[in-house]
Amino acid sequence: MVKISFLGSCREIGRSGILVESKSGSKCILDYGIGFNNNNRLPLETDLTNLKAVALTHCHIDHSGALPFIYKKYQVPCFTNPISLDITEILIRDMIKISNYPYPFGFRELDLLKQNTSFLEKGTRYMIDDKYFITFIDAGHIPGSVSILLEVDDKRIFYSGDINTQETHLIDPANYKDVPQIDTLIVESTYALKEHPPRKSLEEKFVEKVIEITENGGKVLIPAFGVARSQEALLILEKYNYMGNIFIDGLARKVSSIYLENPNFIKDINAFRKILKRSQFISKKKDRLHVKNSKGVIISPSGMLKGGAAINYIETILNDPGSAIYLVGYQVEGSPGRGLIDNGIFEFKETQKKNRMSVNLKIKAKCDYDYFDFSSHADSLHLYEYIENLEFRNNTHKDVFCVHGDNKSTTTLASELVKKDYNSVAPEIGEIYKI
Repeated sequence: MVKISFLGSCREIGRSGILVESKSGSKCILDYGIGFNNNNRLPLETDLTNLKAVALTHCHIDHSGALPFIYKKYQVPCFTNPISLDITEILIRDMIKISNYPYPFGFRELDLLKQNTSFLEKGTRYMIDDKYFITFIDAGHIPGSVSILLEVDDKRIFYSGDINTQETHLIDPANYKDVPQIDTLIVESTYALKEHPPRKSLEEKFVEKVIEITENGGKVLIPAFGVARSQEALLILEKYNYMGNIFIDGLARKVSSIYLENPNFIKDINAFRKILKRSQFISKKKDRLHVKNSKGVIISPSGMLKGGAAINYIETILNDPGSAIYLVGYQVEGSPGRGLIDNGIFEFKETQKKNRMSVNLKIKAKCDYDYFDFSSHADSLHLYEYIENLEFRNNTHKDVFCVHGDNKSTTTLASELVKKDYNSVAPEIGEIYKI
C-alpha cells in the first residue's frame, strides 16, 4: 500500500509538506515550506531515507521556504520550473537575510538546492523510480504554479497545491478537465468558507477610485504582495486604460523583471510589457522622495503592511486626506493592514539591528482606505465545483484530504464532502494514511 505522511499545512496555512512513500520504500516530498508560528516554523521531521525526489507546486514561501533544509543531508532532484526557481531563490535569500528566526540552514544549502533542481514541463510524465511517476498540471494560482499528479504503485494521487479556477489577467485558470481519473485528492482549503465578490465589478470600483484620487492630485499606495498580486494590479490598471503615473518599488520590481524574462508563463506578455514600459521602477532614496511629491499610483510590498518598501510612503499618505491606501490581498488577523481596514488606524513597529534603525508608528488614517479581494485562490463555490468535477476511478471510495486552511476551513470542507459521499478527512500533523 502507498503511505501518505502529513508533515505540515494540517489545519493551518503554512509549512506545507507531504511525504508519499511507495510499498518498496521509495519516497517523494510534495512542497516543503515554512510556517508563521514562531514555535513551529518547519514541517515535521521524519525519516527521509530512500528519498527519490522533491516536487514544488510554486514559489510562495509557505510552500518552498524550508526546501534548503532537505539539502543538509540529501542531494535529490527538486522538480520545478525556471520561473518558480528564480523567485524561490529570491524569497529564501531575503528570508535568511532579514529573519530573526534561527533557521537550521543557510545560503550553502540554498545553493545545493539550485544545483539539484530539474525543470519539468507541464503535462510531461516523469519517472523518479520503478512504478513512481510525477506529472505537473496547471494550477492557475500564480505564474509557474502547478498541481502535481503522482502515480505510485498504480495509485493516482492528485495534490492541488494552491489553485484558482477563475479568470485573472496574469495567467490562465486551473481546469479540472486537465486531470485524469484519480484515486486520492489532497486539496487546499484556504477559502472553503468564503465566496469572493464578482471580479468585474470589483475591478471597476478599484480603478474608478484610483482615477478619482490621482486626477485630483493625490497618491494611491497599493501595498501588494511582490509575487503575482503586484503584477495583477498592474494589468487591471492596463485593462481599464489608467494613464497616470505608476511607480513600482521593492520586491515587485525584481519579480516583474523575472516575469519579463519568462514570457511563456504570462497570459498576455504584450499587455504586461506595455504597462511596465510606462511604469517607473523605484529603488533609491532620492527617487522615493520624488515619488512622495508626485501624484499617481505606488505599487509596493508588503501586502499586509508588515514591512517592506511600502513603509517608506505610508506616513505621508496616511496624513493626506487627498490620497488613499488600497489593499488588494488577504490581511491576516493582527497584521498592520488588517488593523487599518478594521479600525482606520495603522500601527507598525520594527527594529532593524543591521541599520540601527527603529520605526514606531501609530497613525489614524486621514486618507481614504479600502480592501479589494483580488484573490488567487479558489473560493468555496469554485472549490466545491472543481472537486465535484474531478473523476475518481473508484466511485465508492473517493479519498480526499483537506489541507492548507485554518482548523475551521479544513474540517468544514472535509465534513461537507463526507455528506457528498467522499471519504474525506482533515488530517492532523504527523498522521499517516495508507491507500
